[in-house]
Amino acid sequence: MSHLEQSHHVISAAADWLRPVPWQLFTTLEFPRGARPEIATAKFGEFIDTMERDLRSMVCSVYVLESKSKDRGERVPLHIHSALTAIKPIDPWLVSSAWHARVGRTDPTSSDLVLTRPFDPEMGGIECILKQMDDPDCEWDFRSVHLFNPNPA
Repeated sequence: MSHLEQSHHVISAAADWLRPVPWQLFTTLEFPRGARPEIATAKFGEFIDTMERDLRSMVCSVYVLESKSKDRGERVPLHIHSALTAIKPIDPWLVSSAWHARVGRTDPTSSDLVLTRPFDPEMGGIECILKQMDDPDCEWDFRSVHLFNPNPA
């Protein structure tokens, strides 16, 4: 099996594992200025912690930290794509305010850093999140998936 075939197999298996989760939201989270990957992942963890405190519920997430365009391999500003769910409904306003608080924005009308939409399984959100998981410049992780996945691995 070639490296490309093996990579496709791993991404496909991860997507199959994550698809059954009843995801509520798909987000794109950006940084207002340059951020290092280790700071970005810490900010995402703080963001999830804040939402859990506000919801008083565990939040399930899968995310990818990207800095390259998949199509052309060009550098793009560091950003995060994520899928989120919880036992309670997650209000997009909570996502926006929690993210803005983590990256130093206090103006809730500045929506340039957060794009949130209802998760639509037909739109390929999980595949979007996983598309670069084999790239050494890409970081991805998940949290509490075992609590929401009806088919745990």
